[in-house]
Amino acid sequence: MKTWALEKYTVRDVLEYRGHPQLQHTVRESDTVEDALELMYAHDIVSLPVFGGSGQTDQAFVDIVSVYDLRDYITNSQGLKEEVDFQILSGRASGKPTVLDDTVAQVVKSRKHASREVSMRMPLEQLVQLFATYGQHRVLVTATDMDNDTHANDDNAQVPNGTRKRGVSVDSGCSSASMQSNAHTVCGLTQYDVVRFIQHHNHELGSSLDTPILNVARVHAPLEPSARGHMPHITIRDTALRALVLLRDSHNSALPVVDADGRLVTEFAATMLRGLTASSIGLLGKPVLAYMFGLRMPVLSPYIVHENFTLSQVMSGLLRMNCRRAWLVDREERPVAVISLTDVLNHFL
Repeated sequence: MKTWALEKYTVRDVLEYRGHPQLQHTVRESDTVEDALELMYAHDIVSLPVFGGSGQTDQAFVDIVSVYDLRDYITNSQGLKEEVDFQILSGRASGKPTVLDDTVAQVVKSRKHASREVSMRMPLEQLVQLFATYGQHRVLVTATDMDNDTHANDDNAQVPNGTRKRGVSVDSGCSSASMQSNAHTVCGLTQYDVVRFIQHHNHELGSSLDTPILNVARVHAPLEPSARGHMPHITIRDTALRALVLLRDSHNSALPVVDADGRLVTEFAATMLRGLTASSIGLLGKPVLAYMFGLRMPVLSPYIVHENFTLSQVMSGLLRMNCRRAWLVDREERPVAVISLTDVLNHFL
């Protein structure tokens, strides 16, 4: 649904609303995959700015690496299954180098895409389109001077390759970052930041927020026991490794975990990789709930909505609970759709 009220806003407006916090958590190209996962787990974040160079004063900004990048890199590793099987059978690590010993630089190099760089003068509508249409989860915003943007024509430039707190972006490790690189100020913006901005201006959006959530979600047939060809999902008996591979191949950030009757139990997301270490890789060979227990992760109750919800109610819930998605269930509590931040943003195009 085209929302004309958003046409007067730009990326600068979103940044000014969100603010420019100081950079807190970063990784270097030479850091390992395990280092990045550990840092993400410790601070409950999903993205980290990557710096290169040597020494304390020579730190060139490279890119942003996310837990989704790490998921794809880890699950594509040739020796992963062998190490998982060894640890399951022996109860200990093999002592051989694992994919978690690879460097962040290798992860960045392996990606098929890089973070997008946009101008502060880019219209908000174009940024929403970048997020919703092209599947971008975060962008880089650069300007020589944050008060005097000189990159007006660089809108489409590209750069090289538990418990949550309310009001803090779920991608805070990326979106709360502002840094100096090559005399340019670099900030990150995420889908979550834009949804928060839109919700803040809900009084300007009129009836578009009253849209039934059924008109926003891509609804699948209800999940029947042992049914095939329905919404991508995993059962409580599936292993964590199978879940991660399915996440990668289906290009989803999370999957519903269902019981034998197809009822929603919890969700399994790429963020579940955070906290994984070389000595605990064997847990990937266990059922998803056993994997969570093994890494001392809470089995969170997912954010559930029903067909009588409106877009406004779902947006409010996502922001209030600081969630990345909502699960639409039928009367038997079987998931029939997931409403992601991408779906929400796509509605306003």
